[in-house]
Amino acid sequence: MVFNKHMNILPVSVNQQTNFKSAYPVVHWVAEANGSYAPVANLELVKKLQSKVVRVLNKPLDKSKKEMVNAEQRLRAYMGSCDLDYRLLPKVRSFYNKILGSITSYSPVSYIISGKDVEPFENMLAKDIGRKKGDAREFLGTTNCPEVCEAVRWYNRGGLRYVNNPAIRVKDKSGMTYVLHTKFEIIRNKLGKIKDYKFVDARFMPEYGPNSPFEKIKS
Repeated sequence: MVFNKHMNILPVSVNQQTNFKSAYPVVHWVAEANGSYAPVANLELVKKLQSKVVRVLNKPLDKSKKEMVNAEQRLRAYMGSCDLDYRLLPKVRSFYNKILGSITSYSPVSYIISGKDVEPFENMLAKDIGRKKGDAREFLGTTNCPEVCEAVRWYNRGGLRYVNNPAIRVKDKSGMTYVLHTKFEIIRNKLGKIKDYKFVDARFMPEYGPNSPFEKIKS
């Protein structure tokens, strides 16, 4: 089942309905030109599309040599209007759920952490992997060791708890959690091979219930 290309992913009302914090799942949808959107079911492509979104949100406007397209400018403006942390500190990073996530069952696989919550996440979880790898290379000549494996396990489990912390998840006043859904259009070369993916739009939608895009495609 696919997500109709012309179905609107409507923005939520930030002032009235939604309490935007600093962590949220991200689901990427792709479509052929003038085609219908479908959720990405390949982790490699998820990471590729996620990196495009993260690069746009992290791009220093005053130092950018390449002008952003209108869709990218709208994304930054939209996130700034939704996420106070991002507006005060325009910095984001990704986290991938490698424990419970399943693209085929529509469980969240990729997340974005923004603003002031990026630094503690990196200090508590991400940087420890780098330190353990550095120590292992220096003393063992390899990163294939129990200490590194344990740091990775702790990152995966601790990271999942971090991004699902109710205190920082995006949710409305009734407690409904929200997911950022993105749209990308496939760009093909003259031979018909996929050359790239063009960012089109992104909107927050409820994670569960009748207004969730996943609920719509299950029917």
